[in-house]
Amino acid sequence: MGAVKSPSAPASRRVMFTADDFGLSPALNHAVALAHRFGLLRNASLMAGGRAFSQAVALSRQLPGLCLGVHLTLIQGRAVLPPQALPRLVDSEGCFPRDPVRTGWRYFSETGLLPEIKREWRAQIEAVLGAGIEVWHLNGHLNLHLHPRLAPLAVELAREYHIPALRLARENWRTTLALAPDRPLPKAALGCIFAFLSRRARRLAEDAGLVVNDHLFGLTHDGRVTEDYLLGLVPCLEPGLTEVYSHPALAVDLVLKEAAPAYRRREEFAALVSVRVKNRLAKQGIEVTNFREAVLRA
Repeated sequence: MGAVKSPSAPASRRVMFTADDFGLSPALNHAVALAHRFGLLRNASLMAGGRAFSQAVALSRQLPGLCLGVHLTLIQGRAVLPPQALPRLVDSEGCFPRDPVRTGWRYFSETGLLPEIKREWRAQIEAVLGAGIEVWHLNGHLNLHLHPRLAPLAVELAREYHIPALRLARENWRTTLALAPDRPLPKAALGCIFAFLSRRARRLAEDAGLVVNDHLFGLTHDGRVTEDYLLGLVPCLEPGLTEVYSHPALAVDLVLKEAAPAYRRREEFAALVSVRVKNRLAKQGIEVTNFREAVLRA
């Protein structure tokens, strides 16, 4: 299908704000709706196995400008298929493992898991499409869709279901470290690992003709994409299309506390509706966009 589609002119700076885990919790769902109506949020990634998935679908029908994608999940979440259909992937309650390092290694070393993974990811995509959602982009919970064993499958499914865009996790971790100097070694390690994985995934996307983002933030400072962070980040944005993802919520309920207790979700919501951030973007001449517009422009 040709070379990878570049959705940005070389000299332009465009940014799109994405909320992940849409469908996980009512508190997160309502934050997504408000951040889109009154703030900078332009994309959301639907978690088909989320406890509040049906509510997210209903809310999305009131938000025609919100560009929706599928948040493929294989860790720290619930499967769409019943446990008996995924005996090697989930526990008796249909939950995926929680440890990302151990689980990532298992998905790498046990190639026999791939048929179950493919069935489950198909089910997740079909659950979203079956709800009448127009899907524009694909990514993974904890960016697991870039895993060496899973990236080819993610690209294959994107082509099969005519999903035109894929997230790459190429973060300039040095920029994040300058803005938030805590945990330098973990941030550097995570940034380097996903830069390597994203280079490989980009080649796969190139063969498939998928639109990809040029840059990303939210990876090494996950759960802490606050107003202060964004105010510092905006002037540092490079030419091209940048995706900034976060996990906003109006409150931290039990589901969200269990999912990621350290996330500063209310502060992430405040950042998305911040007038100061909006004004700084305008002053810098940076366009706020979404994956739909990027695809149509490519």
